[in-house]
Amino acid sequence: MKSQQAACILICSLLQVGVARGSGATTVPATQPAIRCAVIGGMFFTGFWDALAQRYEKQTGVHVDLVVAGPKGDITKVFKQGNVDLITMHASDTIINLVADGYALDPQPWMRNDLVILGPPDDPAGIKGMTDAAAALKKIAAAKAPFVVHSSLGAQEVLLNILEPNDITLDPDHTTVLFDDQQRRVLKVAGEKHAYTLVGRVPFRIGRLPNEGLVQMVQGDPRLRRPYLVAVTNPAKMPGVHTAEARRFAAFMRDSETQAWIAGFGRGQIDDQPIFFPVVVPDAASTPLPPCTQTSIKP
Repeated sequence: MKSQQAACILICSLLQVGVARGSGATTVPATQPAIRCAVIGGMFFTGFWDALAQRYEKQTGVHVDLVVAGPKGDITKVFKQGNVDLITMHASDTIINLVADGYALDPQPWMRNDLVILGPPDDPAGIKGMTDAAAALKKIAAAKAPFVVHSSLGAQEVLLNILEPNDITLDPDHTTVLFDDQQRRVLKVAGEKHAYTLVGRVPFRIGRLPNEGLVQMVQGDPRLRRPYLVAVTNPAKMPGVHTAEARRFAAFMRDSETQAWIAGFGRGQIDDQPIFFPVVVPDAASTPLPPCTQTSIKP
């Protein structure tokens, strides 16, 4: 697994992705430097990041270079080494710690992915086809059906944010929390235990996660979505980075035209939903980010 991640990072590090954008913006001078990015792997292997970059280049003439794509730990390591202007990954302690430690500035939500509940084909809790995740989890709890979840803040936090407000308690004798670093093992363990579980919709549907005989049961509840954050590099920590250019790109990622584009990107490719989901943000084109004035942070 680690060797595959390393290979992905090496390949992605050698790629330079053209950038682009919709229509109607003022063209930035061609002398503006490229924006160097560290990107969570899911945006890369779905083709989403290439398409986003091409939109930006078409609108502005400014290049976006993909320096690294992969798991959040790997892209964080590269980001801390410098020569990266912008980073995007799931909302997590990892990206907030980059801000707290002075490496990054202005973490902002700009997009979401979603999770789905999977289960064994015979569906002992009778939840297949449901779109209300809380109602489905109540049925799983009532049936005392086995459930497997990874300890990462992704699936576990989404699960807890549904269980707690709805006063749902999964049977502790039939619930397994995996604490290792291989999230791919979730489906293997769930298959062995004849259990339900929670995983990313896109990696499951396109086969990046092993199936292990499990079937998609519940999809479409907005509570199953996770936000991505975008942050720019702090020039006080990393002199020479292109923070102003990165801020313009981050504003583009959040503007209303891009959000509308996200809402349609990839719809129909794996199901009737888009690959990712937009967030509700102010129109960044009319309310641009303030200039960076933070210069007192010490390494």
